[in-house]
Amino acid sequence: MGNLLPSVKVNQMIVILSILLMRVTLGTYTISGEPAEQKLFQCVSGQVESNRVRLYLSLENLVVDCMLPKKPGSSARQYLNQLELYTSSGLVPTMAIYNSTNSATFAFKLIMNASSWRVNIPRKNITINTAPAPVDEWYVEFSMFHSLSMFSKKGSILDPLKGTLLDVAREPILQWAIGEEVSSHIIEPHLHHVVKLQVSQSPCAADVAVLAPVFAPGTHTGVVLSVTGSAFTSQARWFNATRTLCSLISEVCVSGCVGISIVDLKLTNCHLFLLTNRGLFISQDLLSPVTGPLNFTLLFLPALAQMDYSATTIWFSSQCVTDRIYFSDDTISLISNEGEDEILNSKCVYSKYPFKRWFLCQASTDEITKNPKQRYLSFLYDRHQDTGLLLSHTKENGTMVSVFGVKEEQPLDRCTKFPTALIDFQPTGIFLLDNSVILYGSEVWTSSDRGSTFKWVFSLDDQIVINALSCNAIGVVVFFTDQGHLYIMKSGLARHAWLNETLAMASTLLCDHMGTLMAIQLGKDNPSGVIYKTIPIEHLIEIHEMGFAKPLALQYTTDHTVLLHENAATPPSLDELHQHTRGSHFTLDHVGKVIYFSDGGMMVITDVFRSHFLEGFAGAVVGEILEPFKGASLKEEPMQSHDLVVMKDGQEGLSVVLQLRDLDPSKGFNSSHVGKTVVAPGFSSYLITGLLSDGRALAKPTMPALVPPVIRHRNNEWLLFNSAGCDSWGMKEGPCRHAMQSLDGLRNNALVRINVREQLNFTFKAFMSDYSLSMVYHKRFMRVVLTNPVVIRVTAVHSWDETNNHMLTLTAFSHLCKKATTTVTVNIPEASMLCSTSTFTFTLQNTCPEGLQIVYVSPQPISDHEWLHGDPVDKMNNKRLFSLPINYRPPSGKGVSIPYTDNIYNADPSKARPRDFYAISKNSGRYKQCAGKKSAEECGCTDLLKVSPLAINSDCRQRVLRLTFPVTNFNINLFLRRTEHADIPLRSPYFVTVTEVNNRTSWKVTGTNVTPTMERMRQYFKGSLNGSLYNPEGLQISLYGSELFHFQISVIPGVVLCDLVEEVQIYVDEPPLAFPTQHLVNSMAAIILGGLLLFGFLLSYKGVAMPTKDSVKAFFKRHQATVSPSNTVSPTEE
Repeated sequence: MGNLLPSVKVNQMIVILSILLMRVTLGTYTISGEPAEQKLFQCVSGQVESNRVRLYLSLENLVVDCMLPKKPGSSARQYLNQLELYTSSGLVPTMAIYNSTNSATFAFKLIMNASSWRVNIPRKNITINTAPAPVDEWYVEFSMFHSLSMFSKKGSILDPLKGTLLDVAREPILQWAIGEEVSSHIIEPHLHHVVKLQVSQSPCAADVAVLAPVFAPGTHTGVVLSVTGSAFTSQARWFNATRTLCSLISEVCVSGCVGISIVDLKLTNCHLFLLTNRGLFISQDLLSPVTGPLNFTLLFLPALAQMDYSATTIWFSSQCVTDRIYFSDDTISLISNEGEDEILNSKCVYSKYPFKRWFLCQASTDEITKNPKQRYLSFLYDRHQDTGLLLSHTKENGTMVSVFGVKEEQPLDRCTKFPTALIDFQPTGIFLLDNSVILYGSEVWTSSDRGSTFKWVFSLDDQIVINALSCNAIGVVVFFTDQGHLYIMKSGLARHAWLNETLAMASTLLCDHMGTLMAIQLGKDNPSGVIYKTIPIEHLIEIHEMGFAKPLALQYTTDHTVLLHENAATPPSLDELHQHTRGSHFTLDHVGKVIYFSDGGMMVITDVFRSHFLEGFAGAVVGEILEPFKGASLKEEPMQSHDLVVMKDGQEGLSVVLQLRDLDPSKGFNSSHVGKTVVAPGFSSYLITGLLSDGRALAKPTMPALVPPVIRHRNNEWLLFNSAGCDSWGMKEGPCRHAMQSLDGLRNNALVRINVREQLNFTFKAFMSDYSLSMVYHKRFMRVVLTNPVVIRVTAVHSWDETNNHMLTLTAFSHLCKKATTTVTVNIPEASMLCSTSTFTFTLQNTCPEGLQIVYVSPQPISDHEWLHGDPVDKMNNKRLFSLPINYRPPSGKGVSIPYTDNIYNADPSKARPRDFYAISKNSGRYKQCAGKKSAEECGCTDLLKVSPLAINSDCRQRVLRLTFPVTNFNINLFLRRTEHADIPLRSPYFVTVTEVNNRTSWKVTGTNVTPTMERMRQYFKGSLNGSLYNPEGLQISLYGSELFHFQISVIPGVVLCDLVEEVQIYVDEPPLAFPTQHLVNSMAAIILGGLLLFGFLLSYKGVAMPTKDSVKAFFKRHQATVSPSNTVSPTEE
């Protein structure tokens, strides 16, 4: 145990084992309609929400409390002691947060005052972004036995508590008021007029949805909407958008908008579309700043002029797009049909984000030439292959699926990408999944090659499928018919099941972010105005009986595998042929189903043959024995104690005669035996079809080639099985026996961003989850399906471990520099539909990986702390950083004192701008971070902005790299940096261009590693790039001016699917005096020095003795005369 669980201590194991052995009565967290599941603890944030854990992330910290369930009659002290026991043993809850791209784990702490465990997570530890954007809703898992997750099983106490975390601060539609906000009671007087509900969910957060009730014509008018962040299980906001929309109609229509009502709505990643009987309204960009209620624009299209919008349909394939370069994948189409036959008027238009230009979607030129009257049914954009799938119908050719190439801002291609697929039924719509394309109507068909070919799945009698819904979290598609019946299909598998559940009138389906299927309808009993009912998918699949009244002939092929041959009493009818059954009731959809016999025994179907090589049999299935089959007992069938003689009836042996030896004919075969099977292991089996005289029976052998003219089976070599149909056997969905595991920690429905020329490996293991062993040596359980194998190369390698578990290693390599995605589905075709881990889907997106950037790294790195507070020096004790003056702007080509760049460094709006002497300087220079601010304190310059070298953050830049003049062949060392990867030196083919953002010219690239590849790339980009192209290896720059140089180094386009830019700021200090001062000083010094030399030469030439050292000293030290009063008497005084 220590080797398996190194992180679990001995005292932890004691507590765990005591819990498991004593079966402590635990709290439950139940979902309506499903059995209660044991949970060791419960977790809440704020108030308990609906039927599961729902957490909401605002701009504040996320605080979550987890507590043990209190036993009835226990005191607070006992409860606290139990908490302390768990905590002292190191057993505290952990919370894992993850979505399709990121994950994080947080540990709880015991809070004695609150008698619970609590975690307080700053928002920045989950995400640093706050701006509205389409972002994945997070999944959360609470577990106390993190190290024992490998042993977890659904419904056990080791199974983690699961829920969701919605970022309400960023989800776009939740930021807006869609008209006038009203109470939910506004809808109550009109509930009996509601005929249906239209719901559109957020592409990235299935718990976020917009609902619009549709009223019967002539009853209630107006557009009323409801927005929820909890899948309508707890809270919802209601809005009346009638006035907002009517104000737009009044501007273009004199009659106003009397009688306006909603027809349909679609919520995309960035827009809300409202289709009314008066036209299509498009909201403003949901990602724009919120300044008031949501604004709309009324779409006017000449192609749809004079059309009846109440008969128009709107189509959109929902997909979560978090990368801005993929926003254009959002595509909306409108289809309008009026009239029939000769007066048919059918139009189809579509538009891609940002929905400014609209184009016609119509059949190919050849098809229109042959059949000008085309009825268009649906048009959807397939992001995997950049194609548009057009579903149309003509009276002559029936239904057609045409696949066209779609280009940015260009009309639809006039030629199809594939030959048009003809369908022999009229579907009502088309539905796109990441791994398949589905047509639905009176039948359901699926395509795994994105519309080139289709395969039949199932047919319906007297009803049609009117809509489809995808539950991505559990990998199923739900179909609901015009009679309210529900069918589901496993994603990626052409198999279906009927759910014994009927939708009520004026209700619709919703699948939340956890994959819980719910039927919702309006009601006044709930404060939110919406009531819901959970539909237990697994439970309904388990109880669904799928048997049919036909005899089955059992035949052993090995001791653990059997064949069941389906009897065909009559030739297939025309209806059966049309329904694609060809007389056989077994279909590929039955793989994974379990056949059980009333006398005992059970097998799981592993393969289906829908036709049989023998006349008289409709088909056959192959199965593995789960429980041994039991024949009739000797008490029930005493004839089994006698030998059986089998004689061929004819040369071909397609029928045989069965006769019992040494038995009274009256005790032989009778009418009750017709439809039963004689099974002789190791030989052919015989299906009894009729009676002959003398107690003999006529039978059909399942393997005629194994039947000699006469063969005798002794009494212990054959058995009689009752499989005549009716109550003798049945078929249900089998229990889950298979599981699949990602050995790389990859989560289901993950989005994996792959860089150009990057290679990634993924390994999966398939095994028997019921602890049985595969009876086939080196059996390939897993199958791989790709949606777009051209854009990303994916290769598969199969292997097996020592216990015969199937291992699959996928290698993905991105070889094209283009925007593209491919969805990889790995599944076990024979697994039961009750298996939750038999299908694994992830998307490879050819894009810029998260955190990919190029960075300049100094030979002597400077830390962020040194940038902000330190004073680093080099080996010569020279300062390496220079503090820029406030409101500094670098010189220009006109002079040091005449700056005219728009970039201001170390900005402070409260201080004067230096060097603002000329008009060109006064009219230039723009604040960015400090725009509209009064002082530097208001600019909000964080430490991250202060160390950023980007020009957009120049307002906050205070210090730059310092070099002393002259700067010659300065090395620019660039590295490719990526999150959770080591830095890689930037090299070919990441060629770069170098520009000076302030338009300074006193510099030059003086060094680069010239290669033939670089020379060819220079020729290729000649004329298309603003500057020259350089190899980042050996890149050197020489600077001939002074003060600040700000370089922008950019990777050329076509190398990677994002803009890789690095900026380097260098301040050249201690330069020579500016021109012409330096020249004047040098000239004057030369003149003075020359004059002195000439003067000395002339003195020497004339023989004038030059002063010596002693003479100079004597000259300065000679006696100076003094003036004092005289001691003699003047003559006059005498």
